[in-house]
Amino acid sequence: MADNQADETVTSRRNVLRSVGAATVGGVSASLLDADIVRGAETETVQEGSADWSTDPDEGAFPLAVASGGPTQSGAILWTKLSADARADSEDVYVRVGTDEPFSETVYEGRVAAESVTADHDHVVKVDLDGELPGDSHLYYQFHHAGANSQIGRCRTLPAPDASPERVRLAVVTCQSYQSGYYPAYHHIAEEEVDYLVHLGDQIYEYAGDSELEGRSVELPSGRDVVWGLDDYRHLWDTYRGDEFFQEALGRHTMIPTWDDHEIINNRYWDYENDNPWTADHPKADDPEFLTRLFAEGIQAWWEYNPARVEYNPDAESLLDQFHLWHSVRFGDLLELPVTDERLFSSLPPGGDAAGQRQWGVPPNAPEADDADRTRLGFEQRKWLLDTLESTDATWKAWTNEVALSPLWLAFGDDDQFGRNYDAWDGYQHERKEILGRLNHFGVDNFVAFTGDMHTSLVSTLLNDWESVENRTAVVSDEEKVGVELMTPAISSNSGTSDFWKAGERIAEESESDSLTNERMTEVVLEENPHVEFFDAKYNGYSVAEFTSEHCTWTTYAVDDLVDDADAARGVLRKYRVPEGSVELEELEATDSPEGFEEN
Repeated sequence: MADNQADETVTSRRNVLRSVGAATVGGVSASLLDADIVRGAETETVQEGSADWSTDPDEGAFPLAVASGGPTQSGAILWTKLSADARADSEDVYVRVGTDEPFSETVYEGRVAAESVTADHDHVVKVDLDGELPGDSHLYYQFHHAGANSQIGRCRTLPAPDASPERVRLAVVTCQSYQSGYYPAYHHIAEEEVDYLVHLGDQIYEYAGDSELEGRSVELPSGRDVVWGLDDYRHLWDTYRGDEFFQEALGRHTMIPTWDDHEIINNRYWDYENDNPWTADHPKADDPEFLTRLFAEGIQAWWEYNPARVEYNPDAESLLDQFHLWHSVRFGDLLELPVTDERLFSSLPPGGDAAGQRQWGVPPNAPEADDADRTRLGFEQRKWLLDTLESTDATWKAWTNEVALSPLWLAFGDDDQFGRNYDAWDGYQHERKEILGRLNHFGVDNFVAFTGDMHTSLVSTLLNDWESVENRTAVVSDEEKVGVELMTPAISSNSGTSDFWKAGERIAEESESDSLTNERMTEVVLEENPHVEFFDAKYNGYSVAEFTSEHCTWTTYAVDDLVDDADAARGVLRKYRVPEGSVELEELEATDSPEGFEEN
């Protein structure tokens, strides 16, 4: 996105700060900010020099560094956490924002009252500066507490709704099991000239246990091998955010996150009949009261550790009313980015097997997958999503969709059995038809869906009517094309094939294992799914989406996540371009074996 920061805007704001500060003899304007995400906080002034910004950053006082999110055209949410050793409960926390890293031009300085930073929220500091910052700008920020300064972060505010940015560049990531791999992808992302970091979920995994990788084993405070409550969740967030490369990316780029299932528990759903959360993947799965508390504490931890512009009311009677993650981010007239929640409101999966949940299955054994009473988004959120996509006048519409939207016949297991993943949109076919059918009917053009969850790379065409897919029709009419799905690979989580990278190995050829290989999985996917243009389940990495008035360009990078090194191998897997005004996928670059991955 073009950085259209206007000098006169900054100068004007700085003059206002000076004029207000003059009333307090050399002071600067500040807001008394709560640790919660607040709006319209009471304004207070402080004497100039209340915080000493001259010392070097103290990583010990701010062990998780800094992050930003929730961008608006006049602000962002800034985040940090105080360490137990350096924390002084009677000392306030200060924050400053400037136009450059040396802070030669300060546009905001504020104070967070000491009593607002408590153990109730794990001594996290979240400051919402909506209404305080110049728009369409890269800005720099820093925290101060008890004589220590934090690392310096960079944040990004949005352009005005009617502005016309030349481009918007987004890094898109998902699925980062700490035990399964390292995060050098985030170092590469930090070096990218992108405007924002879009996270599609699974920032943490709920598991503990040993790892084959040095330094990646996880122990929970509860001593169990899966989360048991708030302390465990907070420990996981601390552990994952402690990674230096993750910190580097979050400090460099403002994040726009949604979540997937592992932020709470694997394959989680809502049991509407009994009005409680449901999963089959926890030892206390048969205890609704325990699961309700577990989900509530997982939500609290997510909210504490994510600078995200969401609605959170822990006092609401139902979990479904406590947390509304969905919102839309608008980048001028170029891009509308609806952010949705596909887990909290999701109906139980199609049944059929003895466990009551069949994540994988072969139709027609699960006819309820097409039941109109079942929902992935919840009826209120679905209406909001469709209204947002149908009413926006932005050129591009990019939906942060967490799980696979395209119907997919997949191979799985050593016996090469075919089936579908009913934990994805294949388990919610009626709602999928309604969403894509409405977009087709109302002529919503330039539509793309960002997808994560599967730990694979995929590029496919989205259709209004999937009958041609069921009949294996190789050529689909343009009238049936609605948009494209762009699936980004995992940062570090293992794929479902046998030839993913393992500790100490660099595989140049397909595995000789009898288990399913990437070569076989790719063959099945491309043969059985004519709408799929590209599929790869071997390489982890990330993607970059660039939007201009003429094109959407999608580049997927493979990154070696088995080395904890900033110089880890990185190579382009695929690069596609989608022209404005048509549903076409133009392949610009293709590499099946990126250079450097076979080296030790």
